[in-house]
Amino acid sequence: MSTVLKWIARIVGVLLALLLILFVVAAAIPAQADPDVGEEHGAGASSVQPSYTGLQREFPALNETAVNPTTDAKAELGYLLFFDPVLSENNDIACASCHQPDLGFSDGLPLAVGPDGTVLTRNTPGLWNVGYAQNLFWDGRLDSLEAQSEVPLTHPDEMGVSDTAALVAEVTAIGEYETMFNAAFDDGVTLENIENALAAFQRTLITNNSPFDQYAAGNVDALTPSQRRGLALFRSGATRCFECHTAPTFASDSFRVVGVPSDDPGRAAISEDGSEGAFKVPSLRNIALTAPYMHNGSLATLEEVVDFYADGGGRVHGQENVDVFVQGFELTDQERLDLVSFLYALTDESNLPAAPTAVPSNLPVIAPTENPARAEVAAHNVGGDSGIDLTDREPMTIVVAEGESVQTAVDRARPGDIIEVPYGIYHERVVIDINDITLRGIPNAAGEWPIFDGENVLTEGVIA
Repeated sequence: MSTVLKWIARIVGVLLALLLILFVVAAAIPAQADPDVGEEHGAGASSVQPSYTGLQREFPALNETAVNPTTDAKAELGYLLFFDPVLSENNDIACASCHQPDLGFSDGLPLAVGPDGTVLTRNTPGLWNVGYAQNLFWDGRLDSLEAQSEVPLTHPDEMGVSDTAALVAEVTAIGEYETMFNAAFDDGVTLENIENALAAFQRTLITNNSPFDQYAAGNVDALTPSQRRGLALFRSGATRCFECHTAPTFASDSFRVVGVPSDDPGRAAISEDGSEGAFKVPSLRNIALTAPYMHNGSLATLEEVVDFYADGGGRVHGQENVDVFVQGFELTDQERLDLVSFLYALTDESNLPAAPTAVPSNLPVIAPTENPARAEVAAHNVGGDSGIDLTDREPMTIVVAEGESVQTAVDRARPGDIIEVPYGIYHERVVIDINDITLRGIPNAAGEWPIFDGENVLTEGVIA
């Protein structure tokens, strides 16, 4: 019997030794890297360019055509043409009449209005960063700014040019224009070159230095704590805003059904495979300047837009083909404020061209427009422009004070800090958006630990 036990012990020993060897070998094998998440998955994707926050990535190439590379001469010419009513049938409306610079290159109206008061069918889209778009108009009917420029020129309810040859002759007769066209193009004034110049100017309307961009470059103080929390919500699995509004343009060239009440077929009228009621995803850059919103201007404020998506979009109106990413979500009042505040952080008018005081035709130039949204932007974007390096001070311990939220303490933290949370029950969702932070619970005298209680509401994960 003892011999059997000895053999059993030997076998068990050998098996344990083999198991130990397997553990050692397994530990020595490098772990397989996580796969990159593609850019099409938005600002929450992992395949972004390196920066402090992991948000900074390069802008796409401009949508230039091979036959019309942008030059300074073309852009300067296009700038004057954009503001000059000479391009309209009755010399009474310019491109800038509907795409007003002070209104984010939109017009502040729910629906565009023609020179004779005719109300058109869609909201005037802004033009900031239009040079990155591959599909133009709400329904994506065209793919080049050159082709797009001709549509309003000749549309009877817009600039209304009925004889393009007469327009070319009228522009040629203006000496300053003739000189500028000859300098910019080999063949002088033509309808095609008018469109080429307008396209070249529009490609200069770039916005890329908003508080968000400064934050993405590493200046955490460029955003307020509220805006940082709003960014986390924007990127979260709760709202999924980033799925369609992809950094760095905060747009995409896809077409989505969000369910705004409307009988407009949208993309379905343009493409056989287009969904009924689908429209191009607009950029959120300078969105705070371009109210009202949606393809029909039916939502007056950013707060209304957030509420619309929180309700699940068109689902509340019985629409069945609403996009899969528009599922609805719940926000506290503070989170709603935070998300809207982040949208203000996408504002940057540093490249805003001033309207010319005069144009070569000597026709009246549109007057500057007062945009009350600018005051709101200034009130929200107070994060600072110090460029402080987050490693400037030594790590420290921050204790959550009595009556203070944990989030408030977190918002004061820097990398390496320890945040001590005394005993208590905290009804909040805490967003930590910087690295190397330790959140440490401190028990009371009875040995009871602090509790985060989301009350079955504040329990969403954040994609960061």
